[in-house]
Amino acid sequence: MIMVSIMLLALLTIISVAASRTANTEIGIAANEYAYQRSFYNAEGAILEVVDLLEGSATPLKNPPPWMSLDENLVNDDTVFAIWEDRAKMKGVTPQASIIDPQTTDYLVVHHGVLSGSSLDMNKPAKHSFSIYGRSKSKGFVMLKIGYAKVY
Repeated sequence: MIMVSIMLLALLTIISVAASRTANTEIGIAANEYAYQRSFYNAEGAILEVVDLLEGSATPLKNPPPWMSLDENLVNDDTVFAIWEDRAKMKGVTPQASIIDPQTTDYLVVHHGVLSGSSLDMNKPAKHSFSIYGRSKSKGFVMLKIGYAKVY
């Protein structure tokens, strides 16, 4: 009877230790998922902030803001990570802190020019193409990019 009781207590101890480790792992996973989701939505919010700014501007290229690059060779998918981390490489474009979370979230825009197939008539509006990058780096790192077109 004593041996059975000891074996039963040992078995219950092993099960409780395993359950405790599993619960701690699940808590860590949930915390990581929360941090990722927060970073993702902050980066997305920064992009939507830029879309709102571009929509509110009748002609964004007449006096381009410092967060807009007119040189797509300077800022593109291959160079954006390196440029964002080394401000000396920026040459005319400065990421703007987002109002969503100014310490960890920022954005920048690249103008690609007039889309092919747009009217070349100077009296008609043309469709301009932009790439908008949003970045959040709080407890993780998320960078998003969307394409955006505006007719003006």
